[in-house]
Amino acid sequence: MKIDIMQLEFIDLKLRHMAIETESSFRVEFEITSLYRIGDNGVHGQLPLRGLDFGCRHEAIGKAVEGYVNSYWQYDPSRPEKVCCMYHKTKTGQYHLHLQVHPNTVRVGMSQ
Repeated sequence: MKIDIMQLEFIDLKLRHMAIETESSFRVEFEITSLYRIGDNGVHGQLPLRGLDFGCRHEAIGKAVEGYVNSYWQYDPSRPEKVCCMYHKTKTGQYHLHLQVHPNTVRVGMSQ
């Protein structure tokens, strides 16, 4: 199923831009495997939504996307150890890309 996430106002605007720019840059259409999780205390449980997951089984693509996103977006300048994109294994053993933003997330490395 395809959907225009720019119309989903419950998703943080920075996260929508991050996801669309990533797909456009890699010329790939990712499958969104997780969005809002009721009762989640993290970014998947915040409104506006601050986290989404893309399914990604190919490690080279996952690592490339992770590096790309983190070179253009900074999660929170006051906490440089936090990142906007992580490629990792889920609890079920599947690999995915986790994208996340914070109210302080800023774009770096390209014109705003």
